[in-house]
Amino acid sequence: MIDTRESYPGLFAAMSQGALVLTVNKRLSRSLRGGYDAWMVAAGRAAWSTPELFSLDAWMHRSLGRLDEDAGLLQGQGALWLWEKVIEQDIAGSEIALLQVSATARRAHEAHQLLVEYGGSLAGLPLSDDHQAFLRWRKGYLEACRKGGWFDLAELPARLCAAIAQGRLVIPEMVFLAGFDELSPGILQLRAAMEAAGARVVELVAEAAEGGTLLRVACLDSEDEVRRAACWARQLMESGAGRIGVVVADLQQRRLLVERVFREEIDPEAVLALEEQEDRFSLSLGASLEEQGLVAAALEIIGSGHRLSLDAVSFLLRSPYLAASQRESGGRARFDQRLRSKRQLAFSSSRLQALLDEDRDSDKRPLLPEFTRIIKALSASSKDGRKRLLGEWVSSFNELLVAVGWPGERALGSLEFQVLKAWKENLLTAVVALEAVSGPVDRGEAVALLRRLARETTFQPESPAGPLQVVGLLEAAGLQFEHLWVLGMTDDLVPAPARPNPFIPLALQVARNMPHASAERELEFARMVVARLSAAAPTVIFSHPRKDGDVELRPSSLIARLDEGEQAAAASHAPLAAMRQSPAGLESLADELGPPLAEAARASGGTGLLKDQALCPFRAFAHHRLRARALDRPEPGLDAGTRGSLLHAVLENFWKLTGDQAGLLALSDAQLSARIEQAAGEALRQHFGDEADQPLCRIEGARLCALVREWLEEVEKERAPFSVAQIEAERTVVCGGISIDTKVDRIDQLNDGRRVIIDYKTGRVDVGDLLGERLLEPQLPVYGSEEADAELAGVVFAGVRRGECGAKGVAAEAELLPKLAAFAGSKGAEKAGIADWPALLSRWRRQLAELGDEFARGHAAVDPVDFTKACQYCDLAGLCRIDENAMPTEEAE
Repeated sequence: MIDTRESYPGLFAAMSQGALVLTVNKRLSRSLRGGYDAWMVAAGRAAWSTPELFSLDAWMHRSLGRLDEDAGLLQGQGALWLWEKVIEQDIAGSEIALLQVSATARRAHEAHQLLVEYGGSLAGLPLSDDHQAFLRWRKGYLEACRKGGWFDLAELPARLCAAIAQGRLVIPEMVFLAGFDELSPGILQLRAAMEAAGARVVELVAEAAEGGTLLRVACLDSEDEVRRAACWARQLMESGAGRIGVVVADLQQRRLLVERVFREEIDPEAVLALEEQEDRFSLSLGASLEEQGLVAAALEIIGSGHRLSLDAVSFLLRSPYLAASQRESGGRARFDQRLRSKRQLAFSSSRLQALLDEDRDSDKRPLLPEFTRIIKALSASSKDGRKRLLGEWVSSFNELLVAVGWPGERALGSLEFQVLKAWKENLLTAVVALEAVSGPVDRGEAVALLRRLARETTFQPESPAGPLQVVGLLEAAGLQFEHLWVLGMTDDLVPAPARPNPFIPLALQVARNMPHASAERELEFARMVVARLSAAAPTVIFSHPRKDGDVELRPSSLIARLDEGEQAAAASHAPLAAMRQSPAGLESLADELGPPLAEAARASGGTGLLKDQALCPFRAFAHHRLRARALDRPEPGLDAGTRGSLLHAVLENFWKLTGDQAGLLALSDAQLSARIEQAAGEALRQHFGDEADQPLCRIEGARLCALVREWLEEVEKERAPFSVAQIEAERTVVCGGISIDTKVDRIDQLNDGRRVIIDYKTGRVDVGDLLGERLLEPQLPVYGSEEADAELAGVVFAGVRRGECGAKGVAAEAELLPKLAAFAGSKGAEKAGIADWPALLSRWRRQLAELGDEFARGHAAVDPVDFTKACQYCDLAGLCRIDENAMPTEEAE
């Protein structure tokens, strides 16, 4: 007969006599092992034999190995791979379109395992198209297993039962089953076989503590609930309590929140620490191996192809897991910034190598020799187009990782060593194990499989030996605590909603009492879990949030009748929360003056420096003294900045070839088109290198040709005669207390010897910015300030925009360019109170000197001249915190 109701006392004595203990999971096995070791030490034993203590899954696999039959076992990933191939073959060429073959294969495999374990047949039942498809897939899967000599994991209990009955697998006289909320048909089958072989099987059930207390605590929301539990646990730890348990009903969904809050409360110093530290609590649910930095770097390296996205290159440049990551860190950061300034979403490996080759020091030596070598190694590896076995691909991947210096030159921390071990012993071993099922695959398939397994492999760091354990509902099975808090007990989680398998008729699932088949089944299971948790500690707190955002939540019906306790929230130890609870008086300091520059200092930044100073002094100080700038962000296609640079280059190339208006007018239509195309092609090659023949570049080339031709036809041909005197002319200009380097797009000379300064613009410009008391557009005034009044005829923005080509600016006389009026007597002059052209030039020189003097003095007040113009697109909002000031709205003004 079976003794089904025996509690834990006496278990360790039986284990010392050779009893076999099978637990529901590894966590309970480790817990019992720790208790057994402590029991032996308390008994005065200095050494003892390892007990026969295993999780059920570990014991079944161990037993299969002892029978020498493990070679044919199709493990989980191998089985899923086989299901996917069978499904893909079945739907190939049909009208069935599955968006997620892998998810379908997983549910089909689950259905097969349920049918094997719980029995039942679909024969004679009304079947849907999904059921019939499943039967086809199952037939193909079983046929593939037969041909390969494999058997499914679901068949393992039956094989072990046969081995026990035949005497090939010897069972001890005493067997304990620990932590099982319910016994599945497979476990019942094993138990019956063990009993038939003469073993006594005992199911261990924890008894509820006498006088135990059950409380219900309602919390504001999810974070409040987690933080209350964390503060409660911290108080217990500070008082010296042991065996503290926190069970989270939805730990999978709230893992990041739970981990963050418990770290803030249990070990707040670790939140602020720069170095890796071991947690002071055990969290049962690990993260995906793919999420670990060392593995993420390895996957990025292995997955790199001939063409790399900017994000991928940036990741490699910043990764500490590559060769010379510390020695070249500064240079790699600067190269990352340079790549972003290209505003491209992707780069070919040859283009990257060319850009790296351009980065050289004063002695012409490469600045990033090791990273250049890494890019070359990645490029060479990506060209392997053969089909090979997975074991060969794993060897090739390892060689590549060694070649690029992974896992880096710095010493690895404890957690990183564990990740490295999991990569080698768990992930790569699992990949190689699939080669019997997969056969030869190409590089892309091997990389995709490696990524998938990394995503599906859970990394669980070694738990500290502390008193606090944070576990899920199922991981807590069989564990006993001195103090226990159960979170997330809402009616939508406990009991869980029914989740019947879509490939088995519902009536069959209900009749066989399969897991998740019905609401009644879930309610029955939830009752068992709550009863088990209620007996797991002398006092158990069940909590639930009242709200999830705007959604009202109710407590689970299984705890609704418990007395509602008042668990006051302890003072938080989280750094930010502690500051809120005990706010200190803040000292206010208005610091609007930076250190002054040396007299007549040369300042970098060109005319952009003066524009920033005019818009907001802090903006100029941050950009040009602190070198604080946001990184450039690429956009799909070509961004406005890149298009503007290309247009400048096309016009520069065109006028270098053409020289003056007479040369332009002398060209026939065909000659003009050819010359524009020549100028555009050269500009694209200068900017994109060997990628200039890409389709996107060809489209941009056609756009540039059309735009430049429109500008030439509508403006340049209609002007008064001119010659191009200078292109991209470099000058050093003194503005007050600073000197700046400038580069003028173009200077034209008229027949009378006077000059017109031209700056190309592809965006819209406001001529009023040239005439205000605060000079918001200082670029053209700076260029013109060096010219004698009598020699300067005008300063012009060349608006090169499709359908809107035209010149805007100010000029000494009318019609220097089409539709450009004389400044004297114009509406702009009257509004600004400026009499004539010389007065305007004099005013500009005064304004430029004032801006230069302000910058030289270190004037750095957060004082935007206009919120829309100065702040709307500024990249410094997080630094100057302008949003914390109440900006006047248009309505208020």
